[in-house]
This record gives sequence, structure tokens and C-alpha cells, in this order.
Amino acid sequence: MKLIMFDYDGVIVDSFRFLKKTYLRIGEVLNIKMSDKDEYFRELLELDWRETYRKLDILAKDKVNISEFIFHHSNHKYSHEILPYEEIPAVLKELSKTHKLAIVSNNFKKELEYRLKKYDLMQYLSAIYSCDDGELKPHPDLLMKCMARFKVEPKDAAFIGDMDGDIMAGKAAGVKTIAVTYGYHLKHRLEDADVIIDNPTELLKIF
Repeated sequence: MKLIMFDYDGVIVDSFRFLKKTYLRIGEVLNIKMSDKDEYFRELLELDWRETYRKLDILAKDKVNISEFIFHHSNHKYSHEILPYEEIPAVLKELSKTHKLAIVSNNFKKELEYRLKKYDLMQYLSAIYSCDDGELKPHPDLLMKCMARFKVEPKDAAFIGDMDGDIMAGKAAGVKTIAVTYGYHLKHRLEDADVIIDNPTELLKIF
């Protein structure tokens, strides 16, 4: 493998609690009944946030605008809770010695760069692809653009994600797919991955 591409939320950083709090607040404001159980949110959340909105019937423009406002407010209030998984810095440091590493995420580039710099992880990465750069996953567009940048064939690349949409994107791009169970989706939604791991340190064995 020449290129290892990582999803961000649920793979590099633990943002699950942040997102859960945000959606619960959206539910309160828009009078949408939600469970506060982790398992409920692991089934509710989709890689493409528009699909999550669809499942919650947040389709009208006024509801979308309210939800977006709550997201921005939560980002100011709870973003300090978004932290890298404990093992991630050491794993990225080790893998960067022998591979090109990149982030391929549906998140905003501004957010990715801010937090990766804050936690001193940018030094291990060769590229960042975000929702600002093309079609959202599960469309393979961002993965294809990342591989094209480094002139890497799909057979020489891998993508690591935590949601079934990540696996779909990786399969569509023709790369090796690795799913992590410590992120958002439960294991039964990740079964199409080539490899499933429970801890970031397992990546050191794989590569």
C-alpha cells in the first residue's frame, strides 16, 4: 500500500458525543422524538448528513435552517469535547514513516484543518479532502481525487472508515476497505468491509 486514506469523524477524532448532543437539541427545538440511547444514534446517523435529515423529516427549508443554526451553536459550546482517539497520534506517526497518509471526509475543510493543527496531527498528513472539494461520500469522488493527486492506483490504496457509507465509497473507488468498530456505526453495518478492526493500533499490524 502506497496511500492510506482516513475518514475523520469516528476514525481520527471522537465526535460522537458532540453529534448526539446536537441532534438531541435539534429534536427538542423541532419537536422530533428521539431516544437518548447510543444505539439509537448509531443506527440513525448516516455518512451523508442529508440522509440523516431525511430520516428525521428535516426537509423543509425552515427546519434545515434551524438545524444548521443549532449545529453552529453547538460547535461553539461543545467542540472542546471533540478529541483524537488516544492511540491515533502514535499510529499516524508510525504509518507516516512508510506511507502517504490523507484525510478524506464529508466534514468542512476549515474544521478539519483547525482541529488537526490543534492536536499536532497535520505533520503526519500529505493531503486533506473535504466536502469543499467534491461530491460527498458515499460517492467515490473525493477518494478518486486523492488518489489522482498522488498518482496512486486503487490497488495500492486503502480507505479506513467507521460508517457503511465509507465502505460503499471505498468499494466504488476500488480500494481496500477497513472498517473500525470504535466509531459511529455498529459492527453489523460494517460487514462489507475487507477488514474490520476494534482499535487503531491494529492498523500497525495490517500495514
